[in-house]
Amino acid sequence: MLEAFDGIPGQPLLGMYMRHRRETLGLTQEDTARRMFVSISLYRKLESGERAMTAERLEDWCAAVDAPSWMLEKMVSLTMPKISTVTRGVWPPMLRREDIEHLNALPFPAYYHRFPEYEVLAANPVANGMFPWLAPAAPNTERPVNVIEQMMTAPEARELLVNWDTIVHRLVYGLRVFSPGVVAPERLAQIIETCGVNPEFERMWNNPMDEDLYNDSLMLVRNPESAEPVALTMRAYNPYHPQECAYQLFMLTPRAPGTPTVDPFARA
Repeated sequence: MLEAFDGIPGQPLLGMYMRHRRETLGLTQEDTARRMFVSISLYRKLESGERAMTAERLEDWCAAVDAPSWMLEKMVSLTMPKISTVTRGVWPPMLRREDIEHLNALPFPAYYHRFPEYEVLAANPVANGMFPWLAPAAPNTERPVNVIEQMMTAPEARELLVNWDTIVHRLVYGLRVFSPGVVAPERLAQIIETCGVNPEFERMWNNPMDEDLYNDSLMLVRNPESAEPVALTMRAYNPYHPQECAYQLFMLTPRAPGTPTVDPFARA
């Protein structure tokens, strides 16, 4: 049974994330309150949702629990959704001609993804040639191709990606952390059901990922002719202009030998 979002019944999502981070670090409410320089009574009200979280208290909380940047963004999305870069998307995507032209002009594999569920909205010819099993669905289909679903169910993914475990764990754990309040519940349920056929999914869903490994950018792709691993660097970009783009640009580029990484599969 997946240990899904097992927060206190009725507890706001913000409080659930506060409790999740605190318990991950082995901290009590008293410990966290002391680190925030607030009373235990106030902290309990913040975590239960009885007291609103201000920007100043959010900053203090992040410092108290050493929150990584990705968790800070999630917290902002829950406390101040109007300024968050984590946004809910629609299907089919509202892509413009200039968006597709921009994507196709890139010389390396590139996609438009909807984050955090990683729906494939568009791909350039280089990406489609390298990863045909991640080609976007036609706009008239019921739902988009999903990166996490494909990584979990397409045999080509496990064969092609040397560090498949690292990459997929990152996607699955990111989905669990970011999706509440952002991804439509019925779509999240579909993704979980599809991925559940892979016995590795439950482990990845239930186990946090080391922060350094979560932020690592290495992708090792097996050369189909020589079987030798080819190192690529992954990058995801949130658009700042034009600002109405509710999707990420994901791109892979050649990686120079010796580029630092903490991925254990780089040493395999």
